[in-house]
Amino acid sequence: MGFGEYYDSLKIPIEEIELATNNFADENLLTRGSSFEVYRGQLLQQGDSINIVARKCRQRVIVGTEFVVLKDLKHKNIVSIYKWTDKDVDKDDEVFIIINKYETNESLDKHLGSPTLTWMQRLLICVGVARALNYLHYDASENQYVIHGNVKSSKILLDHNLEPKLHGFKFAVIARKHHLHLTGKYNGSLHYMDPAYEDTSGLNHKSDIFSFGIVLFEVLFGREASIPNDDNWYFARMARAHYEKRKLDNLIEPDLQKQMNVQSLDLFAEIAYCCIKEQRSQRPDMKMIRTRLERALELQRKHEQSTVVAVEGTASNHFKGKSLDHLRLRLNDIELATDKFSETCYIGSGGYGMVYKGELDHFDGMDSLKIEEKNKGEFRKKHSCVAIKRLHNRVDTQGEQGFVSEIETLSNCKHPNIVSLLGFCDEGHELILVYEYVAKGSLDDYLGNMDGMTNLVWAQRLQICLDIAHGLNYLHTHIEGKPMIIHRDIKSANILLDDNWVAKIADFGLSKLQRANQQGTTLITNNIAGTEVYLDPEYKNTGKLKKESDIYSFGVVLFEVLCGRLAYDEIYSGGGLPSIARQCFNEGTLKGMVDPKLMEADEIISLLKGGVNQDSLETFSKIADQCLEETQSRRPTMEVIIKELEKALNFQVSNLFQNVTSLFVK
Repeated sequence: MGFGEYYDSLKIPIEEIELATNNFADENLLTRGSSFEVYRGQLLQQGDSINIVARKCRQRVIVGTEFVVLKDLKHKNIVSIYKWTDKDVDKDDEVFIIINKYETNESLDKHLGSPTLTWMQRLLICVGVARALNYLHYDASENQYVIHGNVKSSKILLDHNLEPKLHGFKFAVIARKHHLHLTGKYNGSLHYMDPAYEDTSGLNHKSDIFSFGIVLFEVLFGREASIPNDDNWYFARMARAHYEKRKLDNLIEPDLQKQMNVQSLDLFAEIAYCCIKEQRSQRPDMKMIRTRLERALELQRKHEQSTVVAVEGTASNHFKGKSLDHLRLRLNDIELATDKFSETCYIGSGGYGMVYKGELDHFDGMDSLKIEEKNKGEFRKKHSCVAIKRLHNRVDTQGEQGFVSEIETLSNCKHPNIVSLLGFCDEGHELILVYEYVAKGSLDDYLGNMDGMTNLVWAQRLQICLDIAHGLNYLHTHIEGKPMIIHRDIKSANILLDDNWVAKIADFGLSKLQRANQQGTTLITNNIAGTEVYLDPEYKNTGKLKKESDIYSFGVVLFEVLCGRLAYDEIYSGGGLPSIARQCFNEGTLKGMVDPKLMEADEIISLLKGGVNQDSLETFSKIADQCLEETQSRRPTMEVIIKELEKALNFQVSNLFQNVTSLFVK
């Protein structure tokens, strides 16, 4: 296919992109530059809805460069152009729009500091990018090669399986092999710029290698290279100095380092160091880099396999003697339900695994079982839509510990505000948990979302909080056959919402059980677990874990619901949501933090729209503030919290009824 035919075959009407992005609405804007904007959207193609990213450009030459470079590139680790379109703005200006398929996990730079991105996953990403660059430098053309010109972590996209895809070819050039490509201006990012460019005013394949070396150290250190500094090469010089002085350990997160095979780390660090040498002649080529990284990956894989073998069967052994056969599912059935964990079934990811949607036969965990059925070992089965969490294979065994904890906890729980465990699978190296499917996703999806949480009126928000409170009260209560359970990670991301907006507490991987004979005792642990901004300060400082620790976390969620923002929103950078909320409550200025969509000038109109009744607001904010007491002993019990939340809801509903009635009387 000639270039013209290729160019025309990908063009679609501008109206389709306007529809996909809601006419380039601000809520779909992902990022903006001096000459471009990037939008997210959903494009309907042949009956299928496809998630896309649409980049509006105002420079024809950039669009042309990407098309010329990408036309003949075929590699699984390189992003391809999906569609394009254009739009006349006026006679002197024209907007070009390049459309790519949306990659679920977005760009690598957003994951560098994530504690859930394991060393094995980081190696796999680096190997994938190395293979892409090797293809550009050696296999894309017989007599020419492609210089990317702007390799950096934000130009590496990650799909639902964290498979890397190199993109951002607007500054790429096609050059004759073994020749320097001269350019009057360096267009790439300065923190990744080949220092030899200043002397040569030109780029070659070794320029990409320097930039890739920076990315390798970003992956190793868990931080971006773009540190505010007058020296563009500060990050590179810092990395070289630490390597030469054998002090890399000072810059690697301890939790990440625990996962590493020493030989794998040494090989990775050595090749990364060689990539960022100042002289181009001293840098290796991509063939050597790819080979060395693949070897580092192989060493790490062998290390993890040996660790898995050492603990293999631990989960099964843990459940020996326990009647859990009704929950055990076959791997073949799960693979069939998820089309072997395909992208089309993927719906999200958590700290320890990826979640898929599917339909299969399972134990009917929602219905009560007759005593005689239980005694006979006969259990009802049901076919329904389920959520399937496939846990990552981690060398630190935390995934396995969470797997055991979830089964041990949820097999004892049956409550409308607790997500139901429907089954599990531990065949071979697979650790899989199957839950009821909760259609509306997690509460954090709606916080801060202009089309999400702000559409939930105050009474609905109060009911969601009451649901969570009832679920927590059930967990914290000793019932025959069920121990007292401390969740340890209550946060909006772990609250799921069903079709009717009923809230269900989920993710019990960190939970702790307290048996009846332990009642009244405090659990002491040196392994502090949970999410930082929701973490009970007394538990964090002393290791003393009580059910009051969950109450503190719940208090943070209450203020999130009131403010319509996540606790780690950048607006709270001054001290975090808990401390700012308590300060505003004590100063009487909390109203300024309330979600503005709930606060209308006219009280009658506000109430009719689901706004906040003042008595309701005061009751709610008072109990939320008490939950955030620094000392565990001063926090209210769940019974008191439920009573106050019900009072807040009654104020809201009764006042709304009175105002509606008064309108009809008038």
